[in-house]
Amino acid sequence: MADINDRLERMQRRDELARRMLRQRAVPESVAEVGEDFVEIVEAAAQVVRRHPGMSIMIAPGDGRQSSAVVRISERDGDVDVAMVRGAP
Repeated sequence: MADINDRLERMQRRDELARRMLRQRAVPESVAEVGEDFVEIVEAAAQVVRRHPGMSIMIAPGDGRQSSAVVRISERDGDVDVAMVRGAP
């Protein structure tokens, strides 16, 4: 019986961790539309910003076009705000 309870507890912890990760990965749809590879970069940058209170950065795809998308990532009260500053053409 203890073995079953241990397994159930591990499953619950894993599910909670997965839910936490999904909350942390949330990016606005407008950012997701830029491209999956760009979203991965935004998510990685958001993890770094989350660990530095008050930090704010802006990133853009490196295609060099004048009208490229620009995303701002800011830490506020332990949470990360990801917002599109300028959309992709």
